[in-house]
Amino acid sequence: MSLSLDFSGKKILVTGGTRGIGKKIATQFLINGGDVTITGTKLIDESKLKKDWGFKNVHFKRVDFLQKESVSTFLEWINNQEKIDILVNNAGINKIDKNIDSKTSDFENLIDVNLKGPYLFCREVSSIMKKNKYGKIVNISSIWGSITRSGRSLYSASKFGLVGLTKTLAVELAPHGILVNAVAPGFTMTELTKKTNSKEEIEDLKNAIPIKRLAEPIEIARLVLFITSEMNTYLTGQNIIIDGGYTNI
Repeated sequence: MSLSLDFSGKKILVTGGTRGIGKKIATQFLINGGDVTITGTKLIDESKLKKDWGFKNVHFKRVDFLQKESVSTFLEWINNQEKIDILVNNAGINKIDKNIDSKTSDFENLIDVNLKGPYLFCREVSSIMKKNKYGKIVNISSIWGSITRSGRSLYSASKFGLVGLTKTLAVELAPHGILVNAVAPGFTMTELTKKTNSKEEIEDLKNAIPIKRLAEPIEIARLVLFITSEMNTYLTGQNIIIDGGYTNI
């Protein structure tokens, strides 16, 4: 078998695909021929999106994971689809706070976006995949779904839960030709990382990583594309950490 990452004819859904890692994943699917629907919380004109991105086969759905009506409307859209070949649950939020200082509302918001959202979308999309006897699902987790540190109780709870969801779904859906995996990025050089960290803080992060640099979003995207491509026919139920060796020290 030749190395091919051709997604022609594939219907792909990427949540949180308007920026950062999600945007890079969506763009790479488009470059390789996929028909991609992305979600975001802010309304975007689809014709402008197609022009700005340079692809006719990109589509947009507004979804706010914190609004029940918005989520319900999106689930209706999913249920009207004849096929979705690939689902990437990428949308996520973070809140750093020690448990004793945290708010219940913050916990509920993180669970709604980082865990309940993927749970609902996996449930509805997998029913379509089962009918077609084919599918690939990737949940974007985090290194904080395998390790933790002070201030990460809310975020880690959601991401550890996402890994558990991934592993269970892999077992349940394997007989139906559906592979389910999680990808757990470490520190990644996104727009948000640049905005929320000073140059000195970014240098400190680099020095803490064995490979001595942060990941680029394209490196996360390449991993996602590989495990959702026809090159992957057996890998399922895994939480693949991509962190430059950080969790090994």
